[in-house]
Amino acid sequence: MNKFFQFITNIIYGCIIGIANIIPGVSGGTMAVVLNIYDRLIDSVIGIKKHVKESILFLLPVLIGGAAGIFGFAVLLNEYLFKYYPMPTFFLFIGLIVGSLPLVFRKALETKFSPLSVIPMAVFFGIMIGLIFLDPGEKTSADAVTVASFSINIGSWAYLFFGSILAAMCMIIPGVSGSMILMILGLYPTVLGAISYLKQDLMQSAMILLPVGLGVIIGLLGGAKLIDVCLKKVPQMTFFAIIGLMIGSLPTIYLNPVKYNAATITASGADIAQYNYGHFGFDITGIISIATFIIGCGVALIFGSEKLRKFTEKKKAKKKSQTAE
Repeated sequence: MNKFFQFITNIIYGCIIGIANIIPGVSGGTMAVVLNIYDRLIDSVIGIKKHVKESILFLLPVLIGGAAGIFGFAVLLNEYLFKYYPMPTFFLFIGLIVGSLPLVFRKALETKFSPLSVIPMAVFFGIMIGLIFLDPGEKTSADAVTVASFSINIGSWAYLFFGSILAAMCMIIPGVSGSMILMILGLYPTVLGAISYLKQDLMQSAMILLPVGLGVIIGLLGGAKLIDVCLKKVPQMTFFAIIGLMIGSLPTIYLNPVKYNAATITASGADIAQYNYGHFGFDITGIISIATFIIGCGVALIFGSEKLRKFTEKKKAKKKSQTAE
């Protein structure tokens, strides 16, 4: 009965982490820390070859819950929030990213500051800002949100595959959002659309999600080790690189509209003008967007707070002492 209860508990934990992973700016790694299973997750992924049975018994319910959380919340985002409340939704995401910055800065400054650490931050910030000036017509078809219009070719598959590897690697780091990386790369709406579009067009969605799934698996297995090495060898440079990505993503997310197919938006009854963030104004939509931005900041600050960290560490220490007894 105790094992069954633990199995159900891990499914619930996985569901929470899955929902967190699909929201840009919210870190699944942070949620794993809050739920006190982060260390075991990393150990299970890294040590799956040595401890196959133990690792699978722990990872399986977490993966089941994660899949349920991702697929369930993807439908809500893609079929409702993005269609009818695009600006408030993306302002919420921007708020979540801004609110996550203090946590990542704290982690970057846990060791003595080195001016060289600013270099990777500047490089990744520059890359993100450079994306703003790219002509949308020159981008890969992976930027398209409408799944039915997604062009399946070697280039788009490669972009989805390698983008998913990077997102999965970043997903492991507490305070960093894997879905935020997908959004930065312009892949988030496509992946989200494919998940929520599974019932309507299983084959087309599967062709999009296949390279994503492979990329996530490779990113988690190989990335866990790589991230572990980077965080041990050059932790400050690693976190400053992440900070550059996060700060640089803000104007990119704000300025680039979600590229829904115009006919799909019109048919759904959504106001296509809402997708042009360059026309932000202090109307009711603008005010709601500011409110969602503040909410996003607050949520991220709470989950990244020092008090919460100390609370989880205290809870973890208590659990260890009880186990030792």
